[in-house]
Amino acid sequence: MSKKLKVGIVVKPNQDNAKESLSLLVDFLNSKKISFAVDPVGAEILPQKTKVFDRDELPKESNLIVVLGGDGTLLSIARRIPPLKTPIMGINLGRVGFLTEIPVGDMIETLKIYLSGEKLVQERMMLKASLFRKGKEVSSYHCLNDAVIAKSALARIVQLKVSALSGLFADVFADGLIVSTPTGSTAYNLAAGGPIIMPQMKAFVLTPLCPQTLSLRPTVVSGDEKIEITIMSDSEEIFLTADGQRGIPLIPTDKIMVKKSPYTIRIVQNPKRDYFSLLREKLGWAKK
Repeated sequence: MSKKLKVGIVVKPNQDNAKESLSLLVDFLNSKKISFAVDPVGAEILPQKTKVFDRDELPKESNLIVVLGGDGTLLSIARRIPPLKTPIMGINLGRVGFLTEIPVGDMIETLKIYLSGEKLVQERMMLKASLFRKGKEVSSYHCLNDAVIAKSALARIVQLKVSALSGLFADVFADGLIVSTPTGSTAYNLAAGGPIIMPQMKAFVLTPLCPQTLSLRPTVVSGDEKIEITIMSDSEEIFLTADGQRGIPLIPTDKIMVKKSPYTIRIVQNPKRDYFSLLREKLGWAKK
Protein backbone atom coordinates (compact mmCIF):
# COMPACT_ATOMS: atom_id res chain seq x y z
CA MET A 1 0.00 0.00 0.00
CA SER A 2 1.25 3.49 -0.81
CA LYS A 3 0.58 4.89 2.66
CA LYS A 4 1.92 3.32 5.84
CA LEU A 5 -0.91 1.47 7.51
CA LYS A 6 -2.14 2.61 10.92
CA VAL A 7 -4.90 0.39 12.28
CA GLY A 8 -7.50 1.51 14.79
CA ILE A 9 -9.25 -1.30 16.67
CA VAL A 10 -12.77 -1.01 18.09
CA VAL A 11 -14.01 -3.77 20.39
CA LYS A 12 -17.55 -4.61 21.46
CA PRO A 13 -17.89 -4.53 25.28
CA ASN A 14 -18.65 -7.72 27.24
CA GLN A 15 -18.11 -10.04 24.27
CA ASP A 16 -16.94 -13.52 25.26
CA ASN A 17 -14.62 -14.12 22.30
CA ALA A 18 -13.29 -10.55 22.05
CA LYS A 19 -10.04 -11.19 23.95
CA GLU A 20 -9.05 -14.17 21.80
CA SER A 21 -9.91 -12.33 18.56
CA LEU A 22 -8.08 -9.18 19.64
CA SER A 23 -4.97 -11.16 20.59
CA LEU A 24 -5.00 -12.87 17.18
CA LEU A 25 -5.25 -9.52 15.42
CA VAL A 26 -2.57 -7.84 17.54
CA ASP A 27 -0.14 -10.74 17.05
CA PHE A 28 -0.54 -10.44 13.29
CA LEU A 29 -0.06 -6.66 13.31
CA ASN A 30 3.04 -6.97 15.49
CA SER A 31 4.47 -9.64 13.18
CA LYS A 32 4.08 -7.24 10.24
CA LYS A 33 5.35 -4.26 12.28
CA ILE A 34 2.07 -2.44 11.60
CA SER A 35 1.22 0.43 13.94
CA PHE A 36 -2.09 0.15 15.79
CA ALA A 37 -4.18 1.72 18.54
CA VAL A 38 -7.22 0.47 20.42
CA ASP A 39 -10.34 1.99 21.95
CA PRO A 40 -10.73 1.95 25.77
CA VAL A 41 -12.65 -1.37 25.63
CA GLY A 42 -9.77 -3.02 23.80
CA ALA A 43 -7.24 -1.51 26.21
CA GLU A 44 -8.99 -3.17 29.16
CA ILE A 45 -8.65 -6.68 27.74
CA LEU A 46 -5.27 -6.36 26.01
CA PRO A 47 -2.44 -7.49 28.31
CA GLN A 48 0.23 -5.33 26.64
CA LYS A 49 0.41 -1.56 26.77
CA THR A 50 -0.41 0.20 23.53
CA LYS A 51 -1.80 3.44 22.17
CA VAL A 52 -5.36 4.17 23.29
CA PHE A 53 -7.80 6.65 21.76
CA ASP A 54 -11.49 7.13 22.44
CA ARG A 55 -13.88 6.43 19.59
CA ASP A 56 -14.12 10.09 18.62
CA GLU A 57 -10.36 10.31 18.09
CA LEU A 58 -9.56 6.83 16.74
CA PRO A 59 -10.63 7.50 13.09
CA LYS A 60 -8.38 10.58 12.99
CA GLU A 61 -5.39 8.50 14.10
CA SER A 62 -5.99 5.56 11.72
CA ASN A 63 -6.23 4.81 8.03
CA LEU A 64 -8.04 1.50 8.63
CA ILE A 65 -10.56 0.73 11.36
CA VAL A 66 -11.05 -2.92 12.38
CA VAL A 67 -14.26 -3.53 14.33
CA LEU A 68 -14.45 -6.63 16.53
CA GLY A 69 -18.13 -6.97 17.36
CA GLY A 70 -21.51 -6.72 15.69
CA ASP A 71 -23.30 -4.26 13.43
CA GLY A 72 -24.17 -1.97 16.35
CA THR A 73 -20.49 -1.64 17.22
CA LEU A 74 -19.66 -0.81 13.61
CA LEU A 75 -22.42 1.81 13.44
CA SER A 76 -21.09 3.40 16.63
CA ILE A 77 -17.78 4.16 14.91
CA ALA A 78 -19.21 4.79 11.42
CA ARG A 79 -21.08 7.91 12.58
CA ARG A 80 -17.77 9.32 13.85
CA ILE A 81 -15.92 8.93 10.55
CA PRO A 82 -17.37 11.66 8.27
CA PRO A 83 -15.83 13.72 6.77
CA LEU A 84 -12.87 11.31 6.96
CA LYS A 85 -12.79 8.39 4.52
CA THR A 86 -11.25 5.81 6.84
CA PRO A 87 -12.23 2.30 5.63
CA ILE A 88 -13.90 -0.06 8.11
CA MET A 89 -13.30 -3.80 8.29
CA GLY A 90 -16.06 -5.49 10.30
CA ILE A 91 -15.17 -8.75 12.06
CA ASN A 92 -18.30 -10.58 13.22
CA LEU A 93 -18.32 -11.52 16.89
CA GLY A 94 -22.09 -11.20 17.15
CA ARG A 95 -25.05 -13.03 15.66
CA VAL A 96 -26.27 -11.89 12.23
CA GLY A 97 -23.73 -9.30 11.10
CA PHE A 98 -24.55 -7.82 7.68
CA LEU A 99 -21.99 -5.04 8.19
CA THR A 100 -19.53 -7.05 10.25
CA GLU A 101 -19.56 -9.70 7.56
CA ILE A 102 -16.05 -11.17 7.95
CA PRO A 103 -15.82 -14.19 10.29
CA VAL A 104 -12.93 -14.28 12.77
CA GLY A 105 -11.51 -17.23 10.87
CA ASP A 106 -11.16 -15.08 7.73
CA MET A 107 -9.81 -11.98 9.50
CA ILE A 108 -6.07 -12.50 8.96
CA GLU A 109 -6.44 -13.68 5.37
CA THR A 110 -8.64 -10.66 4.56
CA LEU A 111 -6.04 -8.35 6.10
CA LYS A 112 -3.30 -9.95 4.03
CA ILE A 113 -5.31 -9.46 0.84
CA TYR A 114 -6.07 -5.86 1.83
CA LEU A 115 -2.36 -5.24 2.47
CA SER A 116 -1.51 -6.64 -0.95
CA GLY A 117 -3.41 -3.76 -2.50
CA GLU A 118 -6.34 -5.74 -3.87
CA LYS A 119 -9.45 -3.58 -4.06
CA LEU A 120 -11.81 -4.86 -1.37
CA VAL A 121 -13.40 -1.52 -0.40
CA GLN A 122 -16.99 -0.69 -1.34
CA GLU A 123 -18.44 2.84 -1.01
CA ARG A 124 -21.74 2.92 0.87
CA MET A 125 -24.25 5.75 0.59
CA MET A 126 -25.25 7.57 3.78
CA LEU A 127 -28.30 9.73 4.43
CA LYS A 128 -28.46 13.05 6.23
CA ALA A 129 -31.44 13.64 8.52
CA SER A 130 -31.90 17.24 9.67
CA LEU A 131 -34.43 18.39 12.26
CA PHE A 132 -36.04 21.79 11.78
CA ARG A 133 -38.02 23.40 14.60
CA LYS A 134 -39.87 26.66 13.93
CA GLY A 135 -37.89 27.04 10.71
CA LYS A 136 -34.48 26.64 12.36
CA GLU A 137 -32.21 23.61 12.00
CA VAL A 138 -31.55 22.30 15.51
CA SER A 139 -29.72 19.04 14.79
CA SER A 140 -28.54 16.80 11.97
CA TYR A 141 -27.27 13.23 11.68
CA HIS A 142 -25.36 11.31 9.02
CA CYS A 143 -26.67 7.74 8.99
CA LEU A 144 -25.31 4.61 7.34
CA ASN A 145 -28.46 2.55 8.04
CA ASP A 146 -31.58 4.60 8.72
CA ALA A 147 -33.46 7.45 10.28
CA VAL A 148 -36.57 6.39 12.18
CA ILE A 149 -39.50 8.52 13.37
CA ALA A 150 -41.52 6.49 15.85
CA LYS A 151 -43.74 6.74 18.88
CA SER A 152 -42.79 5.58 22.35
CA ALA A 153 -44.29 2.35 23.68
CA LEU A 154 -47.43 3.94 25.12
CA ALA A 155 -47.95 6.83 22.71
CA ARG A 156 -50.91 7.06 20.37
CA ILE A 157 -50.62 6.48 16.64
CA VAL A 158 -48.33 8.95 14.85
CA GLN A 159 -49.60 11.24 12.10
CA LEU A 160 -46.95 12.30 9.56
CA LYS A 161 -47.11 14.24 6.30
CA VAL A 162 -44.44 12.83 3.99
CA SER A 163 -43.41 14.68 0.83
CA ALA A 164 -40.55 14.47 -1.66
CA LEU A 165 -39.29 16.55 -4.58
CA SER A 166 -41.61 14.52 -6.80
CA GLY A 167 -44.67 15.46 -4.73
CA LEU A 168 -46.72 14.35 -1.72
CA PHE A 169 -45.94 10.76 -0.77
CA ALA A 170 -48.71 10.21 1.77
CA ASP A 171 -50.35 11.26 4.98
CA VAL A 172 -49.07 8.47 7.19
CA PHE A 173 -51.02 7.22 10.20
CA ALA A 174 -48.81 4.55 11.76
CA ASP A 175 -46.52 3.62 14.64
CA GLY A 176 -43.79 5.44 12.73
CA LEU A 177 -41.72 5.57 9.57
CA ILE A 178 -38.29 4.20 8.60
CA VAL A 179 -36.21 5.99 5.98
CA SER A 180 -33.48 3.52 5.07
CA THR A 181 -30.39 3.49 2.89
CA PRO A 182 -29.61 0.40 0.80
CA THR A 183 -27.13 -0.68 3.49
CA GLY A 184 -29.84 -0.31 6.13
CA SER A 185 -32.38 -2.25 4.06
CA THR A 186 -31.29 -5.48 5.83
CA ALA A 187 -31.70 -3.92 9.30
CA TYR A 188 -34.90 -2.48 10.87
CA ASN A 189 -36.38 -2.02 7.39
CA LEU A 190 -36.20 -5.76 6.69
CA ALA A 191 -37.73 -6.64 10.07
CA ALA A 192 -40.60 -4.25 9.28
CA GLY A 193 -41.32 -5.93 5.94
CA GLY A 194 -39.33 -3.64 3.68
CA PRO A 195 -37.40 -4.80 0.59
CA ILE A 196 -33.71 -5.66 0.39
CA ILE A 197 -31.73 -3.20 -1.76
CA MET A 198 -28.23 -4.01 -3.02
CA PRO A 199 -25.82 -1.79 -1.05
CA GLN A 200 -24.11 -0.12 -4.03
CA MET A 201 -27.41 1.37 -5.23
CA LYS A 202 -28.38 5.00 -4.59
CA ALA A 203 -31.90 4.90 -3.18
CA PHE A 204 -34.07 5.31 -0.10
CA VAL A 205 -36.71 2.96 1.23
CA LEU A 206 -39.73 4.50 2.99
CA THR A 207 -41.24 1.86 5.27
CA PRO A 208 -44.29 2.67 7.44
CA LEU A 209 -44.46 0.86 10.77
CA CYS A 210 -47.84 -0.85 11.28
CA PRO A 211 -49.74 1.64 9.08
CA GLN A 212 -53.43 2.25 9.73
CA THR A 213 -54.00 2.15 5.97
CA LEU A 214 -53.02 -1.39 5.04
CA SER A 215 -52.45 -0.50 1.38
CA LEU A 216 -49.59 1.85 2.38
CA ARG A 217 -46.57 -0.29 1.55
CA PRO A 218 -42.78 0.13 1.67
CA THR A 219 -41.64 2.24 -1.27
CA VAL A 220 -38.25 2.65 -2.96
CA VAL A 221 -37.40 6.17 -4.16
CA SER A 222 -34.38 7.70 -5.86
CA GLY A 223 -31.40 8.67 -3.74
CA ASP A 224 -31.66 12.13 -5.34
CA GLU A 225 -35.00 12.78 -3.65
CA LYS A 226 -35.27 15.14 -0.70
CA ILE A 227 -37.83 13.78 1.73
CA GLU A 228 -39.70 16.06 4.12
CA ILE A 229 -41.54 14.57 7.10
CA THR A 230 -43.77 16.85 9.16
CA ILE A 231 -45.02 15.86 12.61
CA MET A 232 -48.79 16.38 12.55
CA SER A 233 -49.61 14.59 15.83
CA ASP A 234 -50.14 16.50 19.06
CA SER A 235 -48.37 13.78 21.06
CA GLU A 236 -44.93 14.64 22.45
CA GLU A 237 -43.89 11.00 22.75
CA ILE A 238 -42.34 10.79 19.28
CA PHE A 239 -38.63 10.38 18.62
CA LEU A 240 -36.17 10.68 15.76
CA THR A 241 -33.51 7.97 16.01
CA ALA A 242 -30.38 7.88 13.84
CA ASP A 243 -28.87 4.44 13.18
CA GLY A 244 -30.29 3.23 16.50
CA GLN A 245 -27.45 5.14 18.15
CA ARG A 246 -28.67 8.68 18.76
CA GLY A 247 -32.13 10.08 19.33
CA ILE A 248 -34.04 13.27 19.98
CA PRO A 249 -37.67 13.87 21.04
CA LEU A 250 -39.95 15.54 18.51
CA ILE A 251 -42.81 18.00 18.98
CA PRO A 252 -45.78 18.97 16.77
CA THR A 253 -44.88 20.85 13.55
CA ASP A 254 -41.24 19.64 13.63
CA LYS A 255 -39.91 18.88 10.15
CA ILE A 256 -37.32 16.23 9.37
CA MET A 257 -35.50 16.65 6.07
CA VAL A 258 -33.82 13.52 4.69
CA LYS A 259 -31.46 13.56 1.73
CA LYS A 260 -28.35 11.83 0.47
CA SER A 261 -25.37 12.69 2.65
CA PRO A 262 -22.30 14.23 0.96
CA TYR A 263 -20.30 11.58 2.84
CA THR A 264 -19.93 7.86 2.25
CA ILE A 265 -18.66 5.00 4.39
CA ARG A 266 -16.02 2.67 2.95
CA ILE A 267 -16.57 -0.96 3.94
CA VAL A 268 -13.94 -3.65 3.43
CA GLN A 269 -15.63 -6.63 1.78
CA ASN A 270 -15.06 -10.29 2.52
CA PRO A 271 -13.07 -11.54 -0.52
CA LYS A 272 -14.53 -15.04 -0.15
CA ARG A 273 -18.16 -14.23 -0.94
CA ASP A 274 -20.47 -11.94 -2.85
CA TYR A 275 -23.55 -10.11 -1.56
CA PHE A 276 -26.00 -12.87 -2.44
CA SER A 277 -23.96 -15.51 -0.63
CA LEU A 278 -24.02 -13.18 2.38
CA LEU A 279 -27.82 -13.01 2.16
CA ARG A 280 -28.10 -16.76 1.80
CA GLU A 281 -25.95 -17.30 4.87
CA LYS A 282 -27.49 -14.66 7.13
CA LEU A 283 -31.12 -15.21 6.12
CA GLY A 284 -30.99 -18.98 5.70
CA TRP A 285 -32.01 -18.97 2.05
CA ALA A 286 -31.78 -22.19 0.04
CA LYS A 287 -31.35 -24.36 3.12
CA LYS A 288 -33.09 -27.71 3.21
